[in-house]
Amino acid sequence: MSILENIKVLREKTGAGLGACKQALTECNNDIEAAVTFLRKKGLADMAKRAGRETKEGRLSVKVSADGNTFAMAYLGCETDFVAKTPDFISLVDKIADYMLANPDIADYTADQHIKDMIAELAPKFGENVSFTKAVCWKKGEGCGVINYYIHSDNKKGALVEMVCDKTNGCCGKKEEIKDFARAIAMQGVGMVAQYLNESEVPAEVIEKEKDIAITQAKNEGKPEAAIEKMIPGRIKKFFKDVCLLDQPSIKDNKKSVQQIIDEKGNELGLKLTVKRFVRF
Repeated sequence: MSILENIKVLREKTGAGLGACKQALTECNNDIEAAVTFLRKKGLADMAKRAGRETKEGRLSVKVSADGNTFAMAYLGCETDFVAKTPDFISLVDKIADYMLANPDIADYTADQHIKDMIAELAPKFGENVSFTKAVCWKKGEGCGVINYYIHSDNKKGALVEMVCDKTNGCCGKKEEIKDFARAIAMQGVGMVAQYLNESEVPAEVIEKEKDIAITQAKNEGKPEAAIEKMIPGRIKKFFKDVCLLDQPSIKDNKKSVQQIIDEKGNELGLKLTVKRFVRF
């Protein structure tokens, strides 16, 4: 084939620009496969240069096993909303989630070499820093329970919730209703930006940081030391209400906490419902 025909083929294979393809073919004596390797290596070098740039945009994908018992959630970051909406980027994050679903026992997906290779193969097409730092794969635990998820319409925010009931033998027969309810709780977590399931999950260093902020604010307001000491527990309690899913005011009824809404739903179904796990990206 002529150099022009090879440039066309190389652009289709790699998504690289006209000039880059021409340079690669020149360097590789018009050998397309060698030119692909050349461009990939160049792309990896460019990725290293871009690595420090912020990835404020991105896309989230959730994949579910055929039996509905395993859920994989992956978030891939990039620099611009334009790239996040391209078919190649959408396909990449979906493929990562599919791979996670097929390999549910990998300890750290963000360190997995196969996923790194998947990203490295396509990243040169995007021309941006691409980050992969958020990934979970859950298998439903023993007993009667469900996992469900919610992804916001912008595909940038989502959450997984695992909910169990106190039925110890067999199935409670109300799994579909519980599954719908679990999705509503996941939606709460996304909409109200929950960071933890409950107070016990908040790291001690996070609580200490909030105490320090609260003390500094109170001092700046001119509060006396004795008053500050009494104020801190209340301020920390308010912090928990903001960041802990079960402590948050429910978007269904803001006079009740999410935990109260869960208890009411359990009473309605004749069961005790518990959120076993929660994660929000």
